[in-house]
Amino acid sequence: MKACVTMVVLLSAAVAWPAQPARAADEKPKIKIIIYDFHCAEGAYGAKVSDSLRLRLARHLEFDVLDGPTTQDFSTPTPADARQEDVLANMKKMAMQVGIYGTLVKSGSTFTADVRCIDLRNPDKSDQWSLKISDSTERARGEMARQIVERLRGEKEWVAPQVGDELEPDKFPDPPVNVNGTFERGRLGWDHPDNVSTFLERGPSARGTILRVRTDLARDPWLEYTRALRLGLANPLHPPKIATDTSYGCVGGLEGVHYRSDWIKATPGQRYWLTADCKTPGGKIFIKGYRDWGDQADGLPEVSMVQLKITPQAFAKLPPARQKQMIREDSRKYPERYRRECYRWFLNLGEGKPIGDGWKHEAGVVPPRGGLPDNVQYLSIQVYSYWPPGTYLYDNVHLYKDPRQKAPVAVEAARTPNFGKTSDLIERADSIKDDIKATQELLRAAQKDRQADKVRALTARIAELNRQLINVQREMTKYQDGVGTH
Repeated sequence: MKACVTMVVLLSAAVAWPAQPARAADEKPKIKIIIYDFHCAEGAYGAKVSDSLRLRLARHLEFDVLDGPTTQDFSTPTPADARQEDVLANMKKMAMQVGIYGTLVKSGSTFTADVRCIDLRNPDKSDQWSLKISDSTERARGEMARQIVERLRGEKEWVAPQVGDELEPDKFPDPPVNVNGTFERGRLGWDHPDNVSTFLERGPSARGTILRVRTDLARDPWLEYTRALRLGLANPLHPPKIATDTSYGCVGGLEGVHYRSDWIKATPGQRYWLTADCKTPGGKIFIKGYRDWGDQADGLPEVSMVQLKITPQAFAKLPPARQKQMIREDSRKYPERYRRECYRWFLNLGEGKPIGDGWKHEAGVVPPRGGLPDNVQYLSIQVYSYWPPGTYLYDNVHLYKDPRQKAPVAVEAARTPNFGKTSDLIERADSIKDDIKATQELLRAAQKDRQADKVRALTARIAELNRQLINVQREMTKYQDGVGTH
């Protein structure tokens, strides 16, 4: 006997949904779809998979997906063997064209779903299909949602590039773009090790010099010491003794330890291969991109204030013209202090090829799709060790130009709707808009008083502010071509 599912009785023959905005004449109506919570005897997993499915479907503009809370107000979790008559009746009362429901079973780390779909878009005959899928990965919810969407839409979903999609080249004919990735020449090309959390030392006989990192350190004294190093107030050749700490409050549990390369000149449109030998319980290696920001800075870095022997409070009391002069002079003298991060990629460690004695060879291509954005002027390799607290070993950390690449590669558009709209750009845009509004008020007053010279000056000022606003808006959307099309 089929299981019986209770549909919540509606208070009216049809739910009175808010009126939809008028469509353009050539715009297709959206497909109204309801995702019932999957029935799951093992807990709330069914509702979570349904939520993942709603989110993924909402990325596709042809669907009008009914939200989870409303769905739950008017229905209960619906198993695969629910009476179709009940499901159809609920769909029609909810004015839905497509309904998806099913049963989810959890066994250990494996999730198995028996999925049903009723499609009423054809007025003459409903289309019904079923799908059985399972997944035991950490991303089971997302993977199962992807497969259901592919079955519904009849085409493959876009999948983000994964490490391993491209095989590492057999050899790299050109030398690495970074210096001393073997660490055989000491700290050349890298940070000076602090000799508390980072060390350059002799490794196994077959390896020579390696980088050793500790993250099992007491946090507060480590922060105090590393800040003093940055400000030139401590000597790494005479490091303090810092206690071991493996709690969640240790260095590895909070900040983690970065070990950075020197600046590497970036090539727009280029793809690179990062390779490294690692013996670690986890960690990442970042490739970060930077751009010069000195002409837009509005403050002095802490290290510059220390060198200039001025406090933040004293700097804040200076006239704005003097502040700008000091920033301009300091940024010309120390341009590297005013570089701002504008690109980030990382290689997760631990999945590489075993090469003996607990070491693994890790490799990944960056960018994973398309070429390096043209706003990236400099690159930095940043070896990052954090959790679990302990010892991390690294060797042969190299960044190569992709030997398969014959010409610059175009940047591939971002698929994240707000990509590029960083808080600083939003704040700049808002500030410019406020300036435009205030200047327009002054212009109206000058026009009223017939002050011709002031009118000309304020008109020119508004034109300049509008030019600045356009530039900021372009910066926000520079890498957003195609957003909303995937």
